Amino acid sequence: MASNSAMDVQTANEVIANDPAPQVSVPGKTSTTLLRGIQDPDSKEWFTNAIVREMTGADEEEMSSFDTRNNVSYSEYMSHLLKRAVVSIGNTNVKEQPLAIDDLIIGDRDILFMAVIRATYGRYREFEVNCRECTKSNNVTVDLDTDFPVEDTKHDLHKDMKVTLKNGSVIYLRYPRGSDSQYVAKKAKTTAEQNTIMLARCVVLDEVKQPSELEAWARELSLADRNKIVKTLLSAQPGPRMEEVKTQCAHCNANIVLALDWVALLFG
Repeated sequence: MASNSAMDVQTANEVIANDPAPQVSVPGKTSTTLLRGIQDPDSKEWFTNAIVREMTGADEEEMSSFDTRNNVSYSEYMSHLLKRAVVSIGNTNVKEQPLAIDDLIIGDRDILFMAVIRATYGRYREFEVNCRECTKSNNVTVDLDTDFPVEDTKHDLHKDMKVTLKNGSVIYLRYPRGSDSQYVAKKAKTTAEQNTIMLARCVVLDEVKQPSELEAWARELSLADRNKIVKTLLSAQPGPRMEEVKTQCAHCNANIVLALDWVALLFG
């Protein structure tokens, strides 16, 4: 829960009485558990345990330079950051095998990003926000453990998703990965083009087709079928949800809504 730093004496005493020895999370090397993880190509075993490290000033400079130098998309920015801050996934050393980051599903990448924030700051992040009503400053605390809940999915993340089209035929889709997101960001200019390219990359067909053929297949789908497939891809996406953090002004009790994105949550 988000909270204001300003408390009256009675409230403060109640907090102390109820929790006389609060635990304070300490930034540093930390572990997290992924929803799908990565698969060992030899043993076919799936690994979901990951270790990340805290970000430093050198990382901030590198990320700023990378962004300015390459005019990157959000997905490319995320990938570059995780390749620096993720130490390992299972028995895979990310520094030695950085492409492992691009093989992760989107939800797992978001989980790693949250773990990096937690490793850097601990469980709580404080932001200074001005109230729109009285314009006075408030210190708002964001709880990384509760303010951004991780949504699971009913689907088996290790199996392809099944979609039945209008004509009764069945197609299968794999979960979008980081590499898909980066490719779509580079190639597509509109939402419709994004849908075409993502569908072409995620559909699983028995016959081998070239990317251009797959994109032609995606364009030839009826609008109803396209919408159904896109909805399936979006609704099946697990991972932490970036939601607005709501609290009240400590000075005038007006409602305060703090809207954050992932980058602001780390560097803001």
